[in-house]
Order: sequence, then structure tokens, then C-alpha cells
Amino acid sequence: MNMIEEIKETLRMEIRPNSQGLEYLEAVINKEDLELVNSLLKKHLGPAAKESGKEANLPKEIQKTVDSLGGLRNEQSFFYRRDGNKIIYAAIWPWESNPSKITLKSGVSHLALKD
Repeated sequence: MNMIEEIKETLRMEIRPNSQGLEYLEAVINKEDLELVNSLLKKHLGPAAKESGKEANLPKEIQKTVDSLGGLRNEQSFFYRRDGNKIIYAAIWPWESNPSKITLKSGVSHLALKD
């Protein structure tokens, strides 16, 4: 089972309209499910590359994916795993406007192959 399938089957969430099947998931989850989300992401992607409250030090090709999502603030977390020319990633964005909500963005990004 792929990561997005497992997240959809395991968590209660509000899936946003720009989600795209098993390629991209954007959803709002409750903060009470944060521990479960983190355990699913670690299972599929390994430990967070950028933990909440810590600085990010990501490779350039990964930073491009992060930038396409809108960047990362201090309180956000980012996970990824490289698989050939693909990056499987997930970002956890706590809401400032409603501390009980979190946005989860997860998907697959393709790296440009270098000549």
C-alpha cells in the first residue's frame, strides 16, 4: 500500500479539491492526529528532514520541491525519500489561525535529469 493510500484509510481528514489521486494529497487534519501522522510518515519516508522548531538544511533539488509548496516556516515539518528520479514527500503545516488544525501536503515530485 502506498503512503497516500494508507493516510487516506487511517486518518479522518478534509481532503482539499487540488488533491490528485495517489500523486498528491492536500488535506486538513486535527492536531490530535499529529502523532499518528508522524508515525505513518516515518514508516514510509524515514525521520523528518526538517523537524518543527529546527532549521532546514536540504539539498538543492529537495529545496526546489519545498519552494514549490510555499517554503517552510519554523513550526513546520518536512519528510522526504528519494527514489531514483522521484521524491516522495510530506509537509506538516500547523495553522496559526486555528491551533487545532494542521494541513498535510504529500506527493511525488519528479527531478529533472541532469545531462
